[in-house]
Parts: sequence; C-alpha cells; structure tokens
Amino acid sequence: MLVSHSELRKLFCSADAVCFDVDGTVIREEGIDELARFCGGEDAVSEMIWRAVGGAVPFKADLTERLALVQPSREQVQRLMVEHPPHLTPGIKELVSHPQE
Repeated sequence: MLVSHSELRKLFCSADAVCFDVDGTVIREEGIDELARFCGGEDAVSEMIWRAVGGAVPFKADLTERLALVQPSREQVQRLMVEHPPHLTPGIKELVSHPQE
C-alpha cells in the first residue's frame, strides 16, 4: 500500500513515538562495518553480512558472531567514535525536530 507524502507526514507528526533503525538510516554509516574496518576483520565481517541479508542467520546471532570476530575493546570503540564520528543522514535532524502540526 503506497502512502502519500502528506499522509505519511500527518501520521508521523501525530505519532506518540517513532522508532528508527540507526545504522544506515539515522546515520550514514553501518556501525559494525566501521568497527570491523577500524579493528581489522573487515573481509570476514563483510562475508557474514551477506549471510544475514539472505536470511540464513537470525540478526541477533549474526551480530553476536560479527562482534566475536572483531572483538573490539571499549578503548577501540571510543577511539573509533573520536577519530571517525558518525554522520547524520541529510534531513534527519529536521525530521525528528519537526514540530507537531
């Protein structure tokens, strides 16, 4: 069912709560990919992603496996955030701060 832009806007503005997928939606980056690139293991993580996208592995199990492969320390995660901060998707700030009509 296609919804018009005005219907979608009205629905969004009248909602009590809205949930967003952060990776690739609110921010442009995919967090696990960035972490794997930063910590090593990018190729193995990329291969695992295609299994999850195909539905062969449940998301939670896939994420657990990818994090186990990368094994990031708290310091590495903090350093990644400082050295390569995420970038908001264009228009997301305006979308979430839009006053209700």
